[in-house]
Amino acid sequence: MSAFDFRLQRLLGYRNMQEEEAKRELGLRQMALEREKTLFSSLKKEEETLLNKWREQTKQDVELSTLKVNQEYSNLLENRMHRQAQECNKSKNRLEEQRQVARKRWQEKRMIEILKDKAQLEHQRQEQVRERNLIDEIVLNTYNRKGGD
Repeated sequence: MSAFDFRLQRLLGYRNMQEEEAKRELGLRQMALEREKTLFSSLKKEEETLLNKWREQTKQDVELSTLKVNQEYSNLLENRMHRQAQECNKSKNRLEEQRQVARKRWQEKRMIEILKDKAQLEHQRQEQVRERNLIDEIVLNTYNRKGGD
């Protein structure tokens, strides 16, 4: 029996490498999204802390200067949260784009794997046919040598 040799093996190796790279990049983008979400969450907590302080201050006498500083800080925090929400959305979009790339790489690799499987089945079928023909030839030769009645 001859060994199976897939003509597109190098291409399959290349597709595997592309798929692994796409998966790695997908993981990196997922981590980036998680960092953006964590930062957004910390800004939200900071805002809640500020609101709680305001509530406490409104129960007591509040100086105008303190109120003004708190308002300015609140505006700054709100702007930072808005920018962070935009960064989260951008990160989600980049993640989805990379997910599409990874899916495409997987499909390309899978297509070559299917071709390899079909080629391997065809090779096995041809080997079986050759083996049957060889067995038939051996049987005929043996029959002919014995005198073949």
